[in-house]
Amino acid sequence: MDETRFCKVLEQAFGKAALEHGRQYPDGGAAAWGMVGASYLGFALCGLGSSCLRQLQYSAREQFGPIILDCKWYDSLKAECLGHDGTADTLLPGPDGTLCQCRVTAELFLEMLDFCREG
Repeated sequence: MDETRFCKVLEQAFGKAALEHGRQYPDGGAAAWGMVGASYLGFALCGLGSSCLRQLQYSAREQFGPIILDCKWYDSLKAECLGHDGTADTLLPGPDGTLCQCRVTAELFLEMLDFCREG
């Protein structure tokens, strides 16, 4: 997953998980929530500002509704996004539109899923 923007990884994983459970995001919905998830990780690891994170979260919810995500899906999402070793080196959003190379751990990934579900 090197050199991959994690928002795209999340977009694909969220969309696939929803379809596997008989649900579907509106056009752009999985991408918006993928960006929220990646931005949460960018907040935790890269110094992305909390106001930027909250703005993305509120915008995604307002435009596309709540994230389509059940906590029972966490293990399969984690496996899909982080692979067998439970970590991923990837690009995350940082301050001022920068991208930061970071390592996402399973623990932080699960925190991110909780953040998205609660948002």
